[in-house]
Amino acid sequence: MVAALPANVEVFRAFGEALAIGMLVGIERYREPDLDGRRSAGVRTFAVAALVGAVCHLVNDPLLTAVTFAAVAALLGIGYWRKSQLRLGLTTQFAAILVFWLGYLTFDHELPAVSAGIVLTIVLALKHELHSFVLESVSEREFYDTLKFLAVVFVVYPILPDRDLGPWGFFNTTRIWQLVMLVSGLSYCGYLAMRVLGPGRGLQWSAIVGGIVSTTAVTMSLAQRSRATPDQARVCGVVAVMANAVQFPRLLALAWAVDPGLALRLAPALLVMGSVGLTGAWWLGRRVMRQAPEMALGLSNPFRLLPALQFGLFFVVIFFLVSGGEALFGERGIFVASLLAGLGDASAITLSAASKVAEGSLAADSAEWVVFLAVTTNAVAKWIMAFTSGTRPFAYWLGGGLLTMLGTGYVMTLI
Repeated sequence: MVAALPANVEVFRAFGEALAIGMLVGIERYREPDLDGRRSAGVRTFAVAALVGAVCHLVNDPLLTAVTFAAVAALLGIGYWRKSQLRLGLTTQFAAILVFWLGYLTFDHELPAVSAGIVLTIVLALKHELHSFVLESVSEREFYDTLKFLAVVFVVYPILPDRDLGPWGFFNTTRIWQLVMLVSGLSYCGYLAMRVLGPGRGLQWSAIVGGIVSTTAVTMSLAQRSRATPDQARVCGVVAVMANAVQFPRLLALAWAVDPGLALRLAPALLVMGSVGLTGAWWLGRRVMRQAPEMALGLSNPFRLLPALQFGLFFVVIFFLVSGGEALFGERGIFVASLLAGLGDASAITLSAASKVAEGSLAADSAEWVVFLAVTTNAVAKWIMAFTSGTRPFAYWLGGGLLTMLGTGYVMTLI
């Protein structure tokens, strides 16, 4: 028995949203001609498909919905078969099927349906950019490295034991691997952004985005560049400050993923430090950056398996130092551990401190100082690296920027 059709505002709203989804996707498809230059499916076709889906939900008859969907799929299949000699892709046909179901979902799942319609349109519109990225920006080696990393994540991670092991219960394989995935994922986003930007977007943007991947790698690359071309030492130093300024919002994002409460305490100082570094470096180098040359920063894929395992081992060492220091010397031991950890990487100790706060074993104000001590020693380590690997002018500019950012952070923390 077919249900009575309700007449109310919600029905008109759902039909309006279905129509909007269909027209949005249809406009995009109409702008993309077939190989023979003809435009077959467009605004009206997709709008009708979405409205048909909405009608099926309104009628509320499963058999009618199944028959209608089969008819829509058959019509799309016939259209594809007629054009199969010219067109091999099924994008338009699958998009029409999805639009049918999005129209069906506008009644009970309004937000997901509308959001999916917008995302679908964006993906369809980015056809040429996506093809170019896959064929030109991502190498075969990077693709296979990423596949291997994802295989380990989704095959090994689910079977890891979720319990504390070792002295002081410092070692939890599940928690450590979660943190490795978090850091690698964030770095990979920056790495992809660099590949999408490509050459020609400016050394500043390359270094800023590269700072999301690894400030240490960017600093080393710029230091070596300054030694190879001493006349560009000031440019390299200014850009290195920009890259290191990105470290602070990056640490904030990592802390937020583990303990939002600690992130809120860190946010004012870290955001101001990052802003001071970026704006100060831009202001000081606004003249010389106009002639800044293009250069490769030499960053590697963060989803490579061996570096990820090495970073996981580094996490194990940090958790051992923090847990052991806390057990033997209290909070003083954690502070010492943060100083040692910062020599290698500030991300690991930040995540360790956030984990301790989330567990309730470390006060948030103490964790705040743990992070700043690690950031301080990390800055000192990078300045020493810059001084030994680069030129003195490069180390001067980088050191001045790091000192300014650190000073601002400590003032913000003490206020």
